[in-house]
Amino acid sequence: MRNYRLIAAPDSIASSKLRLYLRWKNIPFRETVATRQVIKSEITPRIKGVDVPLLVTPSNETYQDTRSIIDFLETRERGEALVPERAELTFASRLLEAYADEWLSSAVSQLIWTSADTSAASRMARTLYPELGGEQSERIARTLGTRVRAKLARRGFSKEAREDTERQLAIFLSGLERHLERSIFLLGDRPCIADFAIAAALTALRDSTPDHARKIFDSPRVYSWLSAVNGPGSPEHGGYRRAYGLPDTMIDLLRIAAAHFIPRGLETCDAVADWADSNPGRINLPKVVGQSRADGTETSSELGPQSQFLLQRLLVPLQGEPDGPEQDALSATLEKIGCADLMDFTPRRTVRHEHFRMRVDLRINPDSTDAPDLALHAIAEPLLQMRRESAETRDLERLVVG
Repeated sequence: MRNYRLIAAPDSIASSKLRLYLRWKNIPFRETVATRQVIKSEITPRIKGVDVPLLVTPSNETYQDTRSIIDFLETRERGEALVPERAELTFASRLLEAYADEWLSSAVSQLIWTSADTSAASRMARTLYPELGGEQSERIARTLGTRVRAKLARRGFSKEAREDTERQLAIFLSGLERHLERSIFLLGDRPCIADFAIAAALTALRDSTPDHARKIFDSPRVYSWLSAVNGPGSPEHGGYRRAYGLPDTMIDLLRIAAAHFIPRGLETCDAVADWADSNPGRINLPKVVGQSRADGTETSSELGPQSQFLLQRLLVPLQGEPDGPEQDALSATLEKIGCADLMDFTPRRTVRHEHFRMRVDLRINPDSTDAPDLALHAIAEPLLQMRRESAETRDLERLVVG
């Protein structure tokens, strides 16, 4: 039987996330580097576009998007499940994964690509054009660097915002270091998908430059956790937390994740619904559906439909039975992180990922929130206020580190 094949880019954080998952799950795979030739001969013909990572199954099926790939493998492959079953833990894992995919990965890329070190651009140029060298390769590297920085700036991660990103990242690392004092992985003695998503971003930061590596080395528990997540799975690892109610250290991390992701996800829901209303009958969403100014800054950032896709995944655990210890624990967690109103939120339109595209459902959800801006003001505004204060004061850092 043929192995799975991972088509990936060496410096892609999404590729690293999937690689960590496959390695831990002990799923046999071989990796193909996404050179320019591979993009033309394999990636574009398979998905009618350019994106990594891709997973090609032994039967030559193609899967794209790390969330969809992992969902597929969790149902297909044997071994320990790496998705918690309890609603409270599922919500925590998916919120941290969304934070890692939507904010942390871009933040790390910003620190790498806006630094004086140009090695990332040089590696990308050598990967895409291995046949070139010397001045040609360096010229392509400069062009690639300019394009990547421009893309990051459109997402709100410009060179000018670097100082705030470093401050926010330091707050998260402090909270993670504190949480790992009593936990092997994020949710217990077994990693969840969020472990791989966060570890992929922090591993990229650790391996980029000595200055960035120092951020990780100064957090010894985070460094040890990264080493554990980067290793293969082992039968002696146990399960997830059994007690209802997450520890305060995890609540602190979820507050940070919620402040960075949920306002963006809610704003994207409105942008997708507005786009669908303005384009009746069309289902294939563009890569950018609107511009965000929710955080009150002068610089806008692009909104992509994947943010709503991630928010919808986050809402699934909230739709269980209203009574019982599981839902009570979940409700308590939502209350503590300032997201209790999410229990009553339903987007006007539903986004789905199929045929390598983000598509919008033509139907309007009958149970959707009535006023388009209601959710943004009721749910997101307190989270945004906390995020703004953390950029101006040390309040959030004191909350995390004590």
